[in-house]
Amino acid sequence: MGKVLIVAEKPAAGKDIAKVVGATMSGEGYMEGDNYVVTWAIGHLIGLKQPEEHDESLKNWALDTLPMVFSLDDSLKVLDGVRGQFNVVKKLIHRSDIDYLINAGDAGREGYLIQEWLYRMAGCKLDKKVLWASSLTTAGIKSALANLHDNDEPEFKGILREAEARAEGDYFLGMNYSRLLTLTRATEKQVLSYGRCQTPLLRIIAKRDHDIEVFKPEPYWTMDVVYSKGFKGSLIGEDGKAFKFDNEEKAAEMMKAVSSSEGIVKKYEVSEKHEKAPLLYNLAKLQQQMGKLYGYSPDKTLQIAQSLYESKKLLSYPRTDSQCLSMDVYDEISEHIMSFNFGKFKDLISKIDFSAIKADKSYFNDLKVTDHHALIPTINESAESIYNELSQDEKNVMDTIVLSLIAIFYPEYKYDATTILVDIAGNTFKSSGTTIKDLGYKRVLKADKEKKEKKDDEDALQILPQLSEGDSLKVDSVDVKDKMTTPPKKYTDETIIKAMEKYGIGTSATRAEILKKLQLESRKFVERKDGKYSATALGKEYIAVVPKRLKALELTQNFEAELSKVNEGEITKKEFLDRLISEFEQDKEDLLSNPLADEQKIGFGNSKKLVIGKCPKCGSDVISGKFGARCKNDCGMNVSHYFGDTLSDTCVRGLLAGEKILVKGLISKNSKKYDAYFKPKGIKETQYKKKDGTVVNGFSWDFEMSFPEKKKKKTGHKSKT
Repeated sequence: MGKVLIVAEKPAAGKDIAKVVGATMSGEGYMEGDNYVVTWAIGHLIGLKQPEEHDESLKNWALDTLPMVFSLDDSLKVLDGVRGQFNVVKKLIHRSDIDYLINAGDAGREGYLIQEWLYRMAGCKLDKKVLWASSLTTAGIKSALANLHDNDEPEFKGILREAEARAEGDYFLGMNYSRLLTLTRATEKQVLSYGRCQTPLLRIIAKRDHDIEVFKPEPYWTMDVVYSKGFKGSLIGEDGKAFKFDNEEKAAEMMKAVSSSEGIVKKYEVSEKHEKAPLLYNLAKLQQQMGKLYGYSPDKTLQIAQSLYESKKLLSYPRTDSQCLSMDVYDEISEHIMSFNFGKFKDLISKIDFSAIKADKSYFNDLKVTDHHALIPTINESAESIYNELSQDEKNVMDTIVLSLIAIFYPEYKYDATTILVDIAGNTFKSSGTTIKDLGYKRVLKADKEKKEKKDDEDALQILPQLSEGDSLKVDSVDVKDKMTTPPKKYTDETIIKAMEKYGIGTSATRAEILKKLQLESRKFVERKDGKYSATALGKEYIAVVPKRLKALELTQNFEAELSKVNEGEITKKEFLDRLISEFEQDKEDLLSNPLADEQKIGFGNSKKLVIGKCPKCGSDVISGKFGARCKNDCGMNVSHYFGDTLSDTCVRGLLAGEKILVKGLISKNSKKYDAYFKPKGIKETQYKKKDGTVVNGFSWDFEMSFPEKKKKKTGHKSKT
């Protein structure tokens, strides 16, 4: 009898599995034991070729080459930098003593695709089984090994069809539309990157920026009364919401009528309310919560969660969209909880009656679990010692997840909600109050909820008297408050993920990466500052010239709906891709029939928004671009680096205006960093050699340099720019 080859997606996962199966002998890129050989990919080992790798002539972008369509069989390639590990896996697959292979990649659409493409390129003929583990603890791996899936199950065939359709579809869209939009909507010096997720997301961010920019605050007035019995009421309209006056005179007129009238109770209602603990976290909800509480970016939260899963072994698989647990987890849920029976969690856990735990369908529901169940702590005997060594950021994430699990086994939050409607001079005033009967799960989550609820429930916390319909109430005072409408708020780390969820942009596994792509220096369509997202000038210009269909908010939802049909076999992968090709050909025809004038195109030197000053040599506009700032008139004036530092637009703008600027992080001759002030003294024409040896006309800029907290010191330094 031969051995079993297990292929994990990453080295850390492979080594964890190797320990469980007794593969203790180290080889180059694999571990081996008596019965198992364990190896791994390094994430993606296989990718798709660039157009020029199919045909060198396609390196030049031209409209007559679009659309570019390549068959998958001709497109797969081993990625640069990982060929060594690919050869390791390929050699092991073809070893004569290997009986069959276990796919131990990440359990999901993309993880399955990574592995299948690897086996295909390696020429694998072995029978395959699939191991889907929810955690990389010993218990989690053993459980997955005991429940292997057959690779030829219909479910996996559908997943592979869908995954390949997704990969080929996104590749087709990005490759062809990036070229089409660049060639028809930009100058030759500006590349426009397109993506069916990132472009609609850019539209969302740019629209919010626009709404803020054009917003004009308008005054309005609200009215409150205080009754002699000591509680407050607010004027409401027919819709039950706070009534807003658009005219101060009308508010003053009603104030007189209300002040001189007595109120009559027309509704007094007390209703008993029950509220269960919130659903458990998936990655999107966790990213929202960590953004709200701690200002973590979605990518930071993902990286922390991934570390807690891969290296710390404290967290279940993080890239999940599910907020429920499967029934097989119910049988061991007490072990997950008791792994954290220490420190701040101990007292909270002690109040759980484990003998009375039930599989509440709100939280344990196989029908609501997709590839992976919700985020929960793992079963780990070393949890306490590992937890104590975590960074504060890691503890913040772990605390949130552990408390959410504990909370679902606490009683419901129970309270009486009191509503009083009072008629005063024909107007309705509403009072609300809450009487807490049992804090229930809020004993666990109270700290996290306080920040949000303190403001939302401020009025609801007032103490209301016992009344009956028809009772009269004396008005002690009337308060008219003048207010102003406020603009929409910029998207934050919390709300941007909510928006992406709402419009189906990306998945838990990809949303952080989509945001990162929009912020890449090579395109910089979006910037994140103080946890808030804004479209850059380039991003706003770009989204303005993208056809509506290509930035539609429903674009990704429709794309995913079609992928589901591919999975289910309702349409073939070819039909799916043919539809994309047909739509592209129509879009190409539409764009060519509506050309832009050169001055309307996006590109270096064509945007007034990017002008940052006047050229000291010829007086033309100086424009900020991808590789620094330069004169629009191409007189030779360009500014990009000085002493190893990339000068920001703000610095260049200051220099052009003759101001003294502070440049941080300069590199000295002995490679030490320092900060310095610079003030331009003048310029003179000069010549300098480029790397290829050609001589270029330019100019030198004389600076007066000084240092923070030191006396000003004149130097002979000159910058060749």
